[in-house]
Amino acid sequence: MFSNDKTYEVTLESTADINMSNWQITKTVDLMTMVNNKFVILSEINRLLEHGADKKNIFIADRSFLISTNYKTYFEEGNMLSANRWDILKMCSLGRLYTMEPNEDICKINCLFGFYKKLNSIVNHNLRCRVRGRYLAESFSVLFQESLETAFETLLDGVLEQVWEKIKRAGADEMEKYNKMLEELRRQKENSLKRDRKKFEKAKEESKTFFSSIYNRLERPVVGVYHQDGHAIEIINADQMFKNGEESNTQIRLRQITKNSPVLIALLVTGPMVGFLGYLCYRDHKVNSSEEGRNKLEIPKNTSAVIDNVLKPENGNLVNEEEAREIDSQVKELAMHNFSKLEAVTNPRVMKLEMEMKIDVNIRG
Repeated sequence: MFSNDKTYEVTLESTADINMSNWQITKTVDLMTMVNNKFVILSEINRLLEHGADKKNIFIADRSFLISTNYKTYFEEGNMLSANRWDILKMCSLGRLYTMEPNEDICKINCLFGFYKKLNSIVNHNLRCRVRGRYLAESFSVLFQESLETAFETLLDGVLEQVWEKIKRAGADEMEKYNKMLEELRRQKENSLKRDRKKFEKAKEESKTFFSSIYNRLERPVVGVYHQDGHAIEIINADQMFKNGEESNTQIRLRQITKNSPVLIALLVTGPMVGFLGYLCYRDHKVNSSEEGRNKLEIPKNTSAVIDNVLKPENGNLVNEEEAREIDSQVKELAMHNFSKLEAVTNPRVMKLEMEMKIDVNIRG
């Protein structure tokens, strides 16, 4: 019943006395998509934890992935970014990484990437070019073989080498400007090391808080797993990023929008979202006639129990014959926050919610 592996047509119909503008319709569809994608991520995080993954290796980037980028070059060959020159640049572009529990390797990676971006900004401002990616790759390798300070020195040496190649051809009238730039580049090492030590201590104390607050704040989070052996990262929601989710098996598909009064939005939904919407149908709305015969006593009595059932690692379902094991408390907190967003967008005073299971529907459309 309302199983994660089934596909349902979900219809949201505005109440008769409320007219929806175009931007309200768009916002509703976007919010449903965001909530759906976040539930999929949480389901995968819970599966990883159930199978022994360490919380310190599960991370979130501090900014949303871009809808203007299809990430084809990132994930055309899978969802892993390894420690090679090109993948390290891609890692760096994702933003700062925050783990569910403190991870020294991730803190060091953040420090190195931050230092690289600072040097790159100075070089780009003065020379209108970027720091070569190979210098970042070399320093990334040193980061785990030696120390953060040595990695900074390796990167700075490479940048200075690149800058000298440029200014050798400069005229005497430009040397004063370039000398100031060189001084600024050299200052960045000590400044960055000092600043990053403070950030490292703060991250150790507030890692869990950072992860949760970023997850709740972002509309399109990037979440992954750090593999210490090889210092690679695996993006667990790469399918949501790749080609804007066009090939994702759990992406919401817009089926129809009718702008007559009342407005009707029809969506195809599969994955964890099915169970949560099914629960709201029983709790706040009328269920589809084909489901009327089910005993309402089988439906979980509270949101916490629904989350345990729907996000369980295997065969998530709104109604489980066996009592589901309670999921990780941090994952549950994030799911509760996400569920409140779903409650708001399906508020029965504004929207009428209905669901009907579809047979032989290709969710990819």
